[in-house]
Amino acid sequence: MLNSHYEIVEGVVENLIVFDDDVNYLANADQTAQTAGIVSVLQAAVGAPGAVSSAQAASDSGDPVEAFTMTIGSQPIQGSFWKTTFKNGDHVKVIGSMLDGVFDAVAVTSPADRMIWMQPHCERGTSAQRKYLLRNSLLFVLAIFILSSYLFTVPKMTFWFYLLCASSTAVLSLVITVGMSWNDLMGFACQMTQAGSALGLDSPENINLAKSTSVMIKNGKPELPMGVYYY
Repeated sequence: MLNSHYEIVEGVVENLIVFDDDVNYLANADQTAQTAGIVSVLQAAVGAPGAVSSAQAASDSGDPVEAFTMTIGSQPIQGSFWKTTFKNGDHVKVIGSMLDGVFDAVAVTSPADRMIWMQPHCERGTSAQRKYLLRNSLLFVLAIFILSSYLFTVPKMTFWFYLLCASSTAVLSLVITVGMSWNDLMGFACQMTQAGSALGLDSPENINLAKSTSVMIKNGKPELPMGVYYY
């Protein structure tokens, strides 16, 4: 199991304050618009929850979220999620790290309901994320190849030149999109893996919150707001 640098604070939520905010979660702030847009494209390819909001958030201001402050015991805690729907009196586990005396949350779980609130874009562990990116990248390349094939088809064009143009365009498009933002995309996955490891979940690198949530809802669990999942 992956060693996690995250800690857990467990107890009853008190003094909860929720407010709207814009937060930039990316490692490289200069690439916020680019990467947020790519994340939304990849999500939309499979109908993932949050795709529309991710696209709307593709700006220098970051992601529109519901930030919060609260206490558990005497410990002040802060964080932000797409939707912050837990409330005072709930018994939760908070996963995160200490920062200047304040516990900075990356996830909050309700063990009784097996619900988890995660920071935006952190839906999959590292292995699940690689598979997700590979699959959707191949679909993206295929779509670009087909489009390029249509555009580059002109009378008297030799087959090898037609194939070279279509292939080059597809590969270049992939490098410009996913390739340049790989570190940010996998950074989200590392956070999910580390949070799962801190919770003691089996194979945290294979966590897929979108998938587990879909399964639980099909089995009768109620629908959840965006950014809240079953695990």
